[in-house]
Amino acid sequence: MRSNLTKKFFLVLLIAVLLPVGTAGCYDRWEPDDLAYVLVAGLDKGVTDKLQLTLQMASFRGGGGGQQKDGGGQASATESVTMECPSLFTGINMANITTSKRISLMHTKFIIFSEEMARSEDFKKYINGLPRYREFRKSTHIVVCRGKAADFIEENKTFLSMRPAKAFSLILSQQVRDSFLPRGRFFDFYNDLKSDIQEPVAILGGVNPLKLKQPGDGQRQELLSGGEYLAGEVPRQGGVKRDFFGAAVFRGPKMVGALDGEETRVLGMVTGDLRRGFFTIKDPEKPDCIVALDVRPARKPQIKVNVKRDRPVVDLTLRLEGEILAVQSGVHYEEKENRAVLEEAFEQETKERMDSLVDKCQNEFSSDIFGFGRAAIIHFLTEKEWDNYNWPEKFSTAQVNTKVDFIIRRTGMLLKESPFISEGEEAAE
Repeated sequence: MRSNLTKKFFLVLLIAVLLPVGTAGCYDRWEPDDLAYVLVAGLDKGVTDKLQLTLQMASFRGGGGGQQKDGGGQASATESVTMECPSLFTGINMANITTSKRISLMHTKFIIFSEEMARSEDFKKYINGLPRYREFRKSTHIVVCRGKAADFIEENKTFLSMRPAKAFSLILSQQVRDSFLPRGRFFDFYNDLKSDIQEPVAILGGVNPLKLKQPGDGQRQELLSGGEYLAGEVPRQGGVKRDFFGAAVFRGPKMVGALDGEETRVLGMVTGDLRRGFFTIKDPEKPDCIVALDVRPARKPQIKVNVKRDRPVVDLTLRLEGEILAVQSGVHYEEKENRAVLEEAFEQETKERMDSLVDKCQNEFSSDIFGFGRAAIIHFLTEKEWDNYNWPEKFSTAQVNTKVDFIIRRTGMLLKESPFISEGEEAAE
């Protein structure tokens, strides 16, 4: 009896001695000031090695970088380094020689691939290697850059902000909210890449020359909706040269094309990602004028797929609602009859854009970026039946019927449009 008590005593004593050793250790800790946080990583094809890796890191010099000036006189809040290396992670080790701090991917906002790499067979090799690393966040955004990723990162500067980490996060959250970009998170991209019910899309980036066309430079295009541009082509002057606009379309692990901003907004309507957007259409009563609308979804998109025939039939219905923002012509669209005319005009224009995008994805890209496969797979009991059906091939032959229902809920801050008094004309008493 006494022997058993002695054994229990020594066992408890041993646990009491060893337990604090395992819980109080901090040998592998890193202070925030000991780390160099990579905000953006860019991947191009290498010259002397397989990969050219560009890392853009937050600079904490001068209170967040406010005291440093770049060549343009603008305060620099980041520092960049480019390495030739065999892989992303070896490149990080090699880049450590440029700083006394350990390079970390814990706060990386973007992974940027050049378009050349996204269209090559090497793309899947680097995508497959990312999710294994414990510091890599699945909420990081995937961007495909028109041109070299290193050139894009060189122009990826903050504007109206000296806090680059927050600025880069707000850039995407704001532009996705305005619907000119897809979600582009690695989590969604990787899952779509591995599935056979939906193809992935990524954010499209580019370097903007920041030059507006002058009279005589080219034919003027009238009444554009504002979104018919690709990244790097948006007509603007001022700000930074970095553009995020549109989407890169993939078929499997390979980029096959790009969508402009307006096509990306239509895609957002179908996938349910559209939150809100300002849309401009021709005035149905006076085509030389425009009407601006604030549009948002009224309900989730309704998608039904009939797979009983050799050629699948997809029925797509969108229900949208909106508010009148501006009417140049002065037509009284506040009245019920005129409002119905405006609603029908928006429905028709949106349907035409949607049909055009579906045709482009079926015949040019052969890529189901809409997720119609999600509505088709529910008709199959086993995975083998679904695999034999071969949805990626069936999608290109599918008959897609689209319908748009749009209703104007509000007419803005005006109850009724009143005409201007013409010159030389007195107001009626």
